[in-house]
Amino acid sequence: MAAVSFIKCLLGPRLIKIYASSERNAISYVPSGAEKFGDGFLKLINWSLQLGFYTSPFVIWVLHKKNYFGYDGLQSLMRFTAICSFLCASSLVARAFGRLSNPHYIKFINHLEVARVNYNSITKKPLSQYDFEFSAWPVDYDAKEIQKDSDKPRIFIDEERNNRSITEIARVLPCRILGYMFAHTIGIRLLYPGTIIQHFIDPHLVEGRSRLIEELQGERYKLMSRDENSIDCIAVDRRGKSQYSNGHLLVICCEGNAGFYELGMIGTPLEAGYSVLGWNHPGFGGSSGTPFPRQDQNAIDIVVQFALNKLNFPAEHIIIYGWSIGGFTASWAAMNYPNIRGVMLDATFDHVLPLAANVMPSSWKSIVATTVKHNLNLNVADQLIKYSGPIVIFRRTRDEVIALEPGTLSSNRGNDLLIKLLKFRFPHIVDHTTIPTLRAFLNTDTAEREEMIRNLEVSHDPCIKQLKQYAIENRNSFPMRVGQSWSEKKKMQMASFLASRHMLDFDSTHCTPLPAEMFRLPQEIGYEADSVEISDFAEISPSNL
Repeated sequence: MAAVSFIKCLLGPRLIKIYASSERNAISYVPSGAEKFGDGFLKLINWSLQLGFYTSPFVIWVLHKKNYFGYDGLQSLMRFTAICSFLCASSLVARAFGRLSNPHYIKFINHLEVARVNYNSITKKPLSQYDFEFSAWPVDYDAKEIQKDSDKPRIFIDEERNNRSITEIARVLPCRILGYMFAHTIGIRLLYPGTIIQHFIDPHLVEGRSRLIEELQGERYKLMSRDENSIDCIAVDRRGKSQYSNGHLLVICCEGNAGFYELGMIGTPLEAGYSVLGWNHPGFGGSSGTPFPRQDQNAIDIVVQFALNKLNFPAEHIIIYGWSIGGFTASWAAMNYPNIRGVMLDATFDHVLPLAANVMPSSWKSIVATTVKHNLNLNVADQLIKYSGPIVIFRRTRDEVIALEPGTLSSNRGNDLLIKLLKFRFPHIVDHTTIPTLRAFLNTDTAEREEMIRNLEVSHDPCIKQLKQYAIENRNSFPMRVGQSWSEKKKMQMASFLASRHMLDFDSTHCTPLPAEMFRLPQEIGYEADSVEISDFAEISPSNL
């Protein structure tokens, strides 16, 4: 029996915290000296291996320069590896003995073993009292469980054509190889710095997770995506609670490149009274994998499936809310689940390439374009236009991240996202004749926009009436053919109205949380309810809320 317990402690996950309940206060798990030492050394080795992998081109170059690939050098590397292996084994044993003497850990590991043998709502309840390494958490929902999931078509618009000639392939191959190496080493870390930052903010992630579970009655889940990544998510279900009038609506939050559900944008819809489902990108928090586009798409796919099939929210009660780079997964989900209630995008962009090229040396233009196109193709606008439901875009007027010139409204890539969306939806209104004026409209501050609206004689009610009439006669689908015979002035009046309808300004920088007062759902074209409040293009500052 002692040997079995020792093996459990040897191979068991790290215990972090015991949550508060009606019977006790929260307990921060305090490891013994032996467990702390062993766990600390193993963490150091793990971080070193990760750092070595993502800087592998540089490491290989240094080893080559120091002649470590010769006979004597390889022997030195083997001796170093043997020493590290011995220290790792010693650390594992020391950690196991430390755990064996801790009654809190023994109780936890027994609950975990019971759940592993027969995982259900009954065995999950005692296990949910603990915060521990998420890799050991039993799977709550697997993509393999979805009936005929492998036969369900998913839309991907970045798939490469296969009819290239041998000459063309040979010409681009060197650049493709360099792009692949850059993307899979430091490139993905630069694009998603949260994969690095998380190692320095772990106590804050634990604290944020504790608040969601202890104070807001959130429940943590482990989902298994199509590519077998474990996706760490949490649900705060407020259905049936009279104090939350919006509890019947579920907001699925897609975080930014340094955001986690424990600390990120999830707070805004929670404060606004909605049910919320937060999840972490692959490689973030407890989620496994790396946040390359396809892995991120598979992650949001299983999250939406979980919301539909396990949490049992109907699609028409689901809102996808994406912030910054989260607009990529939000737009992909909207494209593949067209029946959802609506999409809300905050501080996001049309495509990542202009932003990437803007911060890299101009001499790297070709390699940056190739790297992005074939490895990091975050094409938000191309995905978003394939969703026909209601959309609202929040633009930060002093955004320093998605503006090519920090804080400059005219270079904010949210403008390009809006124009591409409206150009697809209303091709006879937003065209080459109106886009220059529309862009000027978007580039101005509130006072100048109001002056332009007066000069253009834009009136809300006639615009709504015209769109509603067209929707009744021709179905409310996109692209709309309304405006084919209109004058340029009339088209510009409608283009200004549509821009105001789809975009709301927030006087803030990129990372300021969106106030709950601004979190209002987008409306279908032709609906008059709340149309002024959600899309009057007024500039709102925190001091006004």
